[in-house]
Amino acid sequence: MITGLSPDLESILLAGNQAPSGENCQPWRFVVRGTTIAIHLLSERDRSAYSWGQRSSYLAGGAVIENMVIEASAQGYRADVVYFPDRNDVWHVADVVLNKGSGIKADPLAVFIEKRITNRKPYAKASLTHEERAALLAVVAQDGCRFTLVEKKENIQRLGRVGSTNEEVMLTNHLLHQFFFSHVSWTEEEDDAKKVGFYIKTLELPPPAQAMFKLFKNWPAMRIFSALGFPKIIAKQNAATNASASAIGAFMLDRTEPLDFVKIGRMIERLWLTATSLGLSVQPLTGVLFFKLKIDAGEHAVFSPHEQRLISDAYQDASRICNAEGKSLVFMLRIGRGDAPSAQAVRFPLEDVVSLLP
Repeated sequence: MITGLSPDLESILLAGNQAPSGENCQPWRFVVRGTTIAIHLLSERDRSAYSWGQRSSYLAGGAVIENMVIEASAQGYRADVVYFPDRNDVWHVADVVLNKGSGIKADPLAVFIEKRITNRKPYAKASLTHEERAALLAVVAQDGCRFTLVEKKENIQRLGRVGSTNEEVMLTNHLLHQFFFSHVSWTEEEDDAKKVGFYIKTLELPPPAQAMFKLFKNWPAMRIFSALGFPKIIAKQNAATNASASAIGAFMLDRTEPLDFVKIGRMIERLWLTATSLGLSVQPLTGVLFFKLKIDAGEHAVFSPHEQRLISDAYQDASRICNAEGKSLVFMLRIGRGDAPSAQAVRFPLEDVVSLLP
């Protein structure tokens, strides 16, 4: 327990600290003054080769907010969110202002915050039940955000291939390859020490593939494997895993400003927690969508003309399937029933991310 911090606030902060983030970079710091929690993003923590304009960090900030609001209700507080309270500080994402009150109903999703996890295993090829579908679709939309649930098997397979375009591009692009493998931890001890990135077991690779993955880490060797067609083979395998989903959820935005990503981050976390409460597994499929954001923002030099075509074609196919209708498709996740994941991401201890002010 942090000295000077009440058990109620500690529970709320712990919930925020459980939010998902790209490459598990955990790009946040919390400053507590009385019963107000200021959420700050750390730009130096998120140096992702995938993200454009720190948008993945803003998504993570939204997930932090949603977790805090949910847990606050369980502790008997009403949580009022003030977005970007300091116009001169784009990294001060929000203040969560807590007010203790009577008759505040605990959000039933609070008990699932610690249980929410990414599961990259294959899922059982089974349809959602009527109750599961209704619960997922009932997630409250934020202004300017839209969510759709794709369940037709043919379309799930197509979106599974869209998601696997990430691996095909990453394994052939030097910058993305170097970034990805620099964020892989090969042992539990390494992962516990770094606390960011991907622990190899969370990737759910079968043992032979794990051995190959270590060879792929070497870029000269990877270039040889690329010439032999290995990236396409791996993408095809991942597409099949993606297609084992019962459904793929897709999130779309009218605009792509930081506030829009914070708000949709809240939606995504709520949907993910809802899926967890139903006993469903979830895995984000976002790589190619963020690649498209980078290209649209003029950061296309990182991609070869061939890679740009792959990304654009995949994005357009996903947009058609999801009926994006002019909105930006910014996030997808696959949903289904899978065995328990082999491992989960490590978190920084609360004392490393919290500051108390008088």
